[in-house]
Amino acid sequence: MDKPEMSYYYSPGEIPPGVTLGEYFEQTAARHSGRVALIFRDRRLTWGELHLLVERLTLAFIHLGIRRGDMIAILFPNRPEFIISLLATARLGAIAVPISERLRRKEVEYILRQTEAKAAVSVSEFWGFSFSDLFQELRQAIPTLKHVIVSGPKRHAQEMVLEDLLNQEWEKRYPAHYYRDAYLKDFPVEPDDLLEIIFTSGTTGNPKGVMHTHNTRCRSALGTATSIQLQPDDIWLIMVPLSHTTALVNAFYASVIKGSCQVLLETWNVEEAMKEITRNRVTLPVGVPTMPIMMLQRPDFDQYDFSSVRAMVLAGAPLPIEVARQIIQKMGCYVTSAYGMTETAMSNITRLDDPVEVVCETVGRPQPGMEHKVVDEKRRIVPLGAKGEACARGQNVCIGYFKDPERTAQTIDARGWIHSGDLATMDENGNLRIVGRIKDMIVRGGENISPTEIEDILYTYPQVAQVSVVAIPDERLGEKTCACIIPKPGGSITQEEVKAFFKDKVAHFKIPDRVELMSEFPTTPSGKIKKNVLREIMAGKVLREKEQKG
Repeated sequence: MDKPEMSYYYSPGEIPPGVTLGEYFEQTAARHSGRVALIFRDRRLTWGELHLLVERLTLAFIHLGIRRGDMIAILFPNRPEFIISLLATARLGAIAVPISERLRRKEVEYILRQTEAKAAVSVSEFWGFSFSDLFQELRQAIPTLKHVIVSGPKRHAQEMVLEDLLNQEWEKRYPAHYYRDAYLKDFPVEPDDLLEIIFTSGTTGNPKGVMHTHNTRCRSALGTATSIQLQPDDIWLIMVPLSHTTALVNAFYASVIKGSCQVLLETWNVEEAMKEITRNRVTLPVGVPTMPIMMLQRPDFDQYDFSSVRAMVLAGAPLPIEVARQIIQKMGCYVTSAYGMTETAMSNITRLDDPVEVVCETVGRPQPGMEHKVVDEKRRIVPLGAKGEACARGQNVCIGYFKDPERTAQTIDARGWIHSGDLATMDENGNLRIVGRIKDMIVRGGENISPTEIEDILYTYPQVAQVSVVAIPDERLGEKTCACIIPKPGGSITQEEVKAFFKDKVAHFKIPDRVELMSEFPTTPSGKIKKNVLREIMAGKVLREKEQKG
């Protein structure tokens, strides 16, 4: 067969539709009742124990008048209560609205008003912030918010305590099999019903509410499970927030379907992550590339046991080539480099048997049943190796943005292709290489520069811990490149050293015009570097320097 000439690829093996998340949960709880489903600190829950708690919360929701199609906001760090709440919501056919514990009044209020959420289930307090007080205020301001349920101490008369609802023997109040034989008869839950709406933080304006059905999410989770050969005896370490797609779909939903175990890391902490891997014999840590980077840089790295890890599942940002090589060498495991967005979950992922070069330099091929292509500005497919916008179509793609048909039409075209805004190339085997965001592309004197290309090179420099390359304004060239670098402990890097390091590696115009040393980067709750914020910081600094010079 002749090698393809254009940047289009379809992965065979479509995942069958037709099963809701609640149905998968029932099957797994029955099949693996005695297996451990969740580990959180010293707490362990089997699938059978989890099922009892979910059943009780389901009946409690019914008792409160919550029904199929109602919206339930769920706000927790990575704790079992998040999982219990979401599974009860899914079983009812209600719609989960996961909210990050890092958000505050403006964002939370916008999401609650936009969705007209009927109930909120939340941690009472976290990081010194009282969500109990916040939801009490919002309940007075938002007429549609009827019920506030908090996990933790009761602070307000009108709120309910989640633990009280879970400890109540609702099964004595409702007849046996009430949920299955009575509720589902009146309110049947179907695979094409909405399962969740996740709000993504855009670079400007209000966040977008991405709508996913049971079908889009479960088939996506099954695709990931197939790609990484997920088994019931696998143990995940959830290092990124469950309120975001990477952990929610690819680890949590996949575990619900396959019966694997999840170790929950409440919030990211490199030492705790390494302890959990060692203590619980974790097989699949899932996170973003900055996390293994921080592990590898620990002076006590050799004191931890990574022998149980079979694959490090990384997504959310480009995987630097040097980091991938170090993971394989020092942790002795596979690396799967994945790619996607809230709208598609992991649409691309490298396979375990892919050559190291593919894992290090690409994000692999589409998941089973997915198509990918790379297009130019006119949305025409480009030749292999040419840069263009990465697009996806298939079972993983969301059904649009909530109450935003205009933005939906801009992103998902009439033929079902979702346009990512990511700049990519495709090789002859269908592997995708992400080379940057289209809007992150730096145009220096008419020359296009991919930040990812420069970042990959800088990650091979011995003194670099983390790096992010952004554009800074320049009157003569329009834009220049700035390499924002977090040096390794005790390390220091100068502009001259960077220029010398880049000599003969790339064209001269790609050498960073400026090196800015930093102690930390602005990041999203899932650990991605906020390049738009970093650009604003550096633009402000350049402007101030110009004003000082007069």
